[in-house]
Amino acid sequence: MDQFNAIRAFMRIVETGSLSKAAISLDMPKSTASKLLADLEAHLGTKLLQRSTRSVALTAEGAAYYEQVGHVMTSLQDADLSVRETSTSPSGRVRVDVPSSLANTLVIPALGHFRTLYPDIQLAIGISDRPVALIEEAVDCVLRVGHLPDTSLIAKTIYEDRLITCASPEYLAARGTPATPGELQQGHDIVGYFSALTGEARPLVFKRGDEIMEIGSANLLANESTGQRSMVLAGLGIGQLFRSTVIGHLETGTLVSILDDWSKDTAPISLLYPASKKLTLRVRVFIDWLTDYLRNHYRGNAG
Repeated sequence: MDQFNAIRAFMRIVETGSLSKAAISLDMPKSTASKLLADLEAHLGTKLLQRSTRSVALTAEGAAYYEQVGHVMTSLQDADLSVRETSTSPSGRVRVDVPSSLANTLVIPALGHFRTLYPDIQLAIGISDRPVALIEEAVDCVLRVGHLPDTSLIAKTIYEDRLITCASPEYLAARGTPATPGELQQGHDIVGYFSALTGEARPLVFKRGDEIMEIGSANLLANESTGQRSMVLAGLGIGQLFRSTVIGHLETGTLVSILDDWSKDTAPISLLYPASKKLTLRVRVFIDWLTDYLRNHYRGNAG
């Protein structure tokens, strides 16, 4: 029996909650992962997992074994990494997930610089506004917008972004420029955003002194931030977009910021990665590069 790989397969099945997902993340056939688990259980003389067609669950023996071997595997991985990283340059695959508008506006245009620095690193970038489960989907790190719930993930805030109320000059020429948030509800089209996870629409929020106004109704809604920005650019209405994703359009005049005397919601832009997983050199250099790049880029364009 290949005990090392059997333990590795067992731990990944527990972490992903699925034999199929574990096999994919380990780059092996599902049948191989299943045999490794069966061999390990036969070797130990006990059942580690209760399996059904839809899920897996630890037995009492499996839970105890997982906790004990976890410490051993972590120590082995740390030893491997410390030796390997002193003698080689960063290489291998880094799986990242980035919200759509940040990916298209900020991250992708800068990847040439990263590739010049680290040509042996393969980047696999998931681009969407759908929150991903890092361990279950074998993602190394994610870039996320907004205040984060309590989580076992490590969060590294890069900068604070803020929403800008804006529209295309063509839309404003045809429909007029509202002077107050209340005028948005009187003859104007609103381009809103709704969560791909919950379906809940994000209201437009305005604050000035003690006044707070929320506008929840919208004529058009998108569950993907690049799509929402494209609708506003196409002159379909007024929307609130994060400033870091529209700086270029504001500078060229293809979008116009309005209602600037009313403050809008702010949100942290953060990098997250699993606390339970030791970062490889390739992941660390990507996180450090992206953090430095985004902080410098946004600092230079803040306003």
